[in-house]
Amino acid sequence: MNKTYGLLMSGEMIRAYKDGLKGETRRTSGLDVVNKAPDEFKFIGFDQNKPHAIFEHRLGGTFSYRMPYGRAGEDTLWFKETWKMYEREEDGRDFLHYRADDEKVDPTWWTKEDWTRPDPIWHKKNVFEKWQSSMLMPKLCCRFTNIPILDVKVERLQNISEVDAWNEGCPRDVAQLPSEWYFDLWDKLNGDKLPAHVNPWVWVFRFPKYEGGKA
Repeated sequence: MNKTYGLLMSGEMIRAYKDGLKGETRRTSGLDVVNKAPDEFKFIGFDQNKPHAIFEHRLGGTFSYRMPYGRAGEDTLWFKETWKMYEREEDGRDFLHYRADDEKVDPTWWTKEDWTRPDPIWHKKNVFEKWQSSMLMPKLCCRFTNIPILDVKVERLQNISEVDAWNEGCPRDVAQLPSEWYFDLWDKLNGDKLPAHVNPWVWVFRFPKYEGGKA
């Protein structure tokens, strides 16, 4: 059965996606063991029967790690971002507000039952006063859903090509190589645990770029 997976996105990456620049993402989820000593491991390939990647240690032995965000051609993604509710002054109804680009969305796809159920998600404490963590975003409040996974691969972070760095969301007016821009971004988001110079193993997920109002 096909599944959908929530993927955390920073505000910068949400903006890049909306601008039609981002069609790839690199993640280390589930690769903690190999990334304790990434030079010690070699990627062998994917298990044909299970959604697992197989690694071999230089001293022998193979290790299997489950793909964290689904399989290409089968599963989909939805993007989790920082959000909160706002109350529209004209009629007092509650709507969604996204921090990445300050967009306020009328969730017309919600059903009448969503609006009237006894404990709706948007009535939680402080949902109007402060931004809500992307980690805890319910799928109900997501604006980018049903994004097909086009391809999944495994590689070392520093093996990213300039084309792939563009597809990670690099601005077209950047004053450096796209790969240099990407490594700076990586360190900004992940530098406290796995900085780019460590050259960790990453999952590479490719998905369609955003096109004018359709995710």
